[in-house]
Amino acid sequence: MARRVAPDERESVIYLYGVTRSPAGAAPSIAGVDGKSKIQTIDCAGMVCWVSRVPAAEFGEKFSQNLEDLDWLAAVSVRHQRAVGAIAESHDMLPARLGTVFLTEESLQADIRRRKASLKRDLRRIAGMQEWGVKIFVSPQQTVLPTNVKTGREYLEAKSQMLRTRKPAVPDEDVKMLASELAKLGTATAEGGKISGGARDLQYQVSVLVKKSDRKKLEQLLRRFSREWKDTRKIECSGPWPPYSFVSHEGSSKSE
Repeated sequence: MARRVAPDERESVIYLYGVTRSPAGAAPSIAGVDGKSKIQTIDCAGMVCWVSRVPAAEFGEKFSQNLEDLDWLAAVSVRHQRAVGAIAESHDMLPARLGTVFLTEESLQADIRRRKASLKRDLRRIAGMQEWGVKIFVSPQQTVLPTNVKTGREYLEAKSQMLRTRKPAVPDEDVKMLASELAKLGTATAEGGKISGGARDLQYQVSVLVKKSDRKKLEQLLRRFSREWKDTRKIECSGPWPPYSFVSHEGSSKSE
């Protein structure tokens, strides 16, 4: 016999923020990803899913289309991150990707059952951990233009040519030394992808999974290298974050 679907379920889909161990505890009082819905919990295969019921018209079939609206995407991204961060303050959490949506509770339950082994493995790995992002920038290279530049147009053309031919910054032995120290301090690392031309002077980037109790050690390590490098490089550190870079993602962002 088919389960009776409540009217509000026909008009909504289930938005997943992440998965934690049982028991759930109190849900944060902030609004969900749509700016209105409450954050709730659903017991799934011995774990807890943190969800909101959000409008199907906005987060269902039209979700891909809505992603092209940059204002909408920015607002949704901020709410998603705020919700994930609020849950992660008091729970070891495996955060879901932005836009992870399920059409029914049954499809959510089925997905969690299918991924139960990897989810439990990841939860053990990130217990008591935080993710930190580290970026290293080299000091800006001095722009020396040809001596025959006379007009403003010639200046702009020469500068544009120099920027196009500038070699990207690559890790050297000093940077590799810091990377090695970070790997020793953390329990896992995830290096960033190929450094793009849009990240000017970025030489290295990595995400590090660090025990909460080792936060001061991380800060001391970065301060030491900052002092040693003085004006030759700059270190930027962001976090703590929920362990986005250390989740085994399996499956699609929407289930039937």
